[in-house]
Amino acid sequence: MLMRLAIVLAAVPVALVLYLESGSIAPPLIVAVLTALTVLMPGSAGAALLIGYAALAMAFGDGHPVRLGVLIMIPALHLIHVTSALAAVVPVKTRIDPAALKTPARRFAIVQAITFVVAAVAAVVPSGANMGLVEVLGLGALTVVIGVVALRI
Repeated sequence: MLMRLAIVLAAVPVALVLYLESGSIAPPLIVAVLTALTVLMPGSAGAALLIGYAALAMAFGDGHPVRLGVLIMIPALHLIHVTSALAAVVPVKTRIDPAALKTPARRFAIVQAITFVVAAVAAVVPSGANMGLVEVLGLGALTVVIGVVALRI
């Protein structure tokens, strides 16, 4: 039950940021439906749909690519990913020993540290019309770095 509560708590800032970015009630409603799906069936595609929806909404939103809303979304969406994965394999009424969460928490922290270092670099890289290739290469490099680090932990 704790993991499912964590999914809901992580989805609250996602809904709030999307509401503030759009000014419409539709994004929080979509987040609520996808969060309910994720909580009820954590092994389903609900978490992927929630993360994908929020990422696309932020990517196509107005503003600087490294704005406060994006920086809030990064750990919130990652936390939804981690907690839904754990909720998919841990039965609902199981009591979780805090020691069992040590490795996932350490991986979460390392991935977030790497991501925020990359975000800091991205904040100072000049932007323009021809920067699309640089962004794609940067995201690919980040994915490789996170994959390598996560496999070594």
